Amino acid sequence: MILLDSVWENFHNHCFEDPERAYFAHGRLEIVGNHTDHNHGVCLVSGVDMGTTAAVRKRDDGVVNIVSKGYAPAEFSLSEGLAVTEQDGHSPLSLAKGVMAKMAELGYKVGGFDAYMESDIFHGAGVSSSACFESLVAEIVMDVYNDSPMDPLLMAKISQYSENVYFKKPSGLLDQIGACYGGLVYVDFLDPSEPEVEPLPWSFPLHPILLNTGGSHAGLTPLYAAIPSDMKSVAACFGKEFLRDLAPEEFFARVGELTGVSELAKLRATHYFEENKRVEQARVALKSNQLDSFLNALQESGRSSSSLLQNTMVPGRYYGSPQEAIDRLLPFVGKGAIRVMGGGFAGSVIAFLFPRDVKMFVEAAKGYYGAASLRDVNMEEGGPRRLR
Repeated sequence: MILLDSVWENFHNHCFEDPERAYFAHGRLEIVGNHTDHNHGVCLVSGVDMGTTAAVRKRDDGVVNIVSKGYAPAEFSLSEGLAVTEQDGHSPLSLAKGVMAKMAELGYKVGGFDAYMESDIFHGAGVSSSACFESLVAEIVMDVYNDSPMDPLLMAKISQYSENVYFKKPSGLLDQIGACYGGLVYVDFLDPSEPEVEPLPWSFPLHPILLNTGGSHAGLTPLYAAIPSDMKSVAACFGKEFLRDLAPEEFFARVGELTGVSELAKLRATHYFEENKRVEQARVALKSNQLDSFLNALQESGRSSSSLLQNTMVPGRYYGSPQEAIDRLLPFVGKGAIRVMGGGFAGSVIAFLFPRDVKMFVEAAKGYYGAASLRDVNMEEGGPRRLR
């Protein structure tokens, strides 16, 4: 949701001047392709109409001052450099510095500004508020100091650099592509330095409903990092670095005899190969308007995340988990689909519902989680942009 009036009015309360410009950036929905990108797989991702709106005023003193509602202010001076420091921590400050550092390295002009931001992405939504914030900072700097648009893939790479190097979260590029492109896209990471991005149509009569289960992603980075590590450990058994380098036929012929890797790693590798097939199935279904085939890919993807990838709950922590929400709400999905959203372990689930099932599902979900935890979302086109 664009919160233009609110940020425009509140800018003065925090920065003591009037804003000059306003911007919006959105998060993303992972459709199919759960944890395949970091092993050079394929995915379907889209923008979502949840995001962050910013009111901005240029500064001539080289100071960047970002006030995000609900977060500590992020302020730094370009005269002191853009190197990452231990004091920056896991914060908007480190993300903003990382984006601007990479832009400066690539030859773009950077400079100071005041920004006041508000977001309607609820905590733990799994729609990547960090990628949204990164792309928003990049868009502000491009518009204020470079007066030109940036290629969305380059913006995604700059955002990923900030998250990996400055924020120290080992994420793939999928979140940033979803935030920087908008719309529904197919992404092939065979060459992760130049992934193939293909826009796809969306014409199915399905309502995406996002449910926040109330869990936090804080402290879960080791669990996320273990998934690509497990997959790569299986690839190494075949003399490969990534699972994409391994023929599926060879994996399935020899998986039973592998030693030196955990059983969970084998299950996660199995998920990877089967998930890539589901992405391709969903891609064909979208292009040829085959609704049943698309829903089958979604349903099987959700089951695989639960049984093979095992990222629908923190081990031993079922209460409040995405898996608990899936189990509770599956009887109300009808012929639609429900699955974990994004990285998993905590946070949210997404359901794709036929219109006739929306009311029943929403009432059941409200009974368990409250109305504030639900969002009827839409796929957002366009990527980050200037509003005013």
